[in-house]
Amino acid sequence: MRMRSTVGPLILAAALLAPASPASAASFVARLKAPTHHPKAGKNWMITVSARTRSGHKLHATAVYKFLYQGQVVSTQYPSPRRPGARHSPYRFYGSYRDPIPWPARAVGQPLVFRVVVSVRGRGTRTLNYAVRVRR
Repeated sequence: MRMRSTVGPLILAAALLAPASPASAASFVARLKAPTHHPKAGKNWMITVSARTRSGHKLHATAVYKFLYQGQVVSTQYPSPRRPGARHSPYRFYGSYRDPIPWPARAVGQPLVFRVVVSVRGRGTRTLNYAVRVRR
């Protein structure tokens, strides 16, 4: 009898001391919405990025863009919905924002990945990847 009563508390203590799983490390939902995987060069490609709790409440977050070619980061940019190209640090937002992304002509035909890195203080970071092939 005595053995059973000590095993239960030991299992409970081990569960409480176990490190958090990677899935719970970023306890929020980040989303990237884009109109197409084939944006036109020279035209604005309007995206929407959002950060919310699992129950849907808006969160304060930051965002950074990374452009990848063959798995390598070739450019890091900062969102600037109000003044394109004016930011040099991660963009702070609450809930969501829309941003026009202009694609250069030199990107036409290249298989790229558009990555948005969304971070929320105290909740972690989410990486959103979106495959893109720019067309004329």
